Amino acid sequence: MRRASLIMATGAMVILLSCGGGPKLPGGDRLIWTTEKPRPEWVYKEPFGSEGVQYFVGTSYKYADEKSSRADAERDARLRTVRYLETAAREIFERVGAELGLVSEVFNPSNAARDYAELVSQGVVQKSKVVHTYTEQWQSAGTEETYYLSFAKLLLPDEQVMESFSDYSNRKKQEWRMTQEQFDRVNDAFKGHWESKKAEQELKE
Repeated sequence: MRRASLIMATGAMVILLSCGGGPKLPGGDRLIWTTEKPRPEWVYKEPFGSEGVQYFVGTSYKYADEKSSRADAERDARLRTVRYLETAAREIFERVGAELGLVSEVFNPSNAARDYAELVSQGVVQKSKVVHTYTEQWQSAGTEETYYLSFAKLLLPDEQVMESFSDYSNRKKQEWRMTQEQFDRVNDAFKGHWESKKAEQELKE
């Protein structure tokens, strides 16, 4: 909730211009400095994709120093990526598990999605590159102290996502008592689901 509120305050709301000098937030905080102007459009998108890749945007809490702010934005971008992948996996496991009649005693869609999320968080997501970071420095209207807000843009290749899911389901193939046909259908379903999500994002843009 804190991060969501922060995004609302610093991103979705229009920065007001004041006669007192410099842009201000509706709450009165004043923008002092930015790494670039104008604020990049990708800051407002979460998530969004293009051919062969998916992007996730993380935002930081308020920090007294720029370095900590940037590091926190990167952590948030990776966390958002893991949560997105976990949700996508759970939706596929729930639908395909029912269609294929996987044994319920050994196959739980929610548990499988969490296991997959843990796998990608330690591998694919951790190794993914933050390709752009944007930072703002603000002065608090209440305390007059300055703080930094940062946004991080993380790139996640579709190919790595497909490979990670296939690797995970292959590890679980015997435990879940899947035939080769079922294994192929699970992976095909995940690929189709991922592509459909990206198509939805492109329509919104």
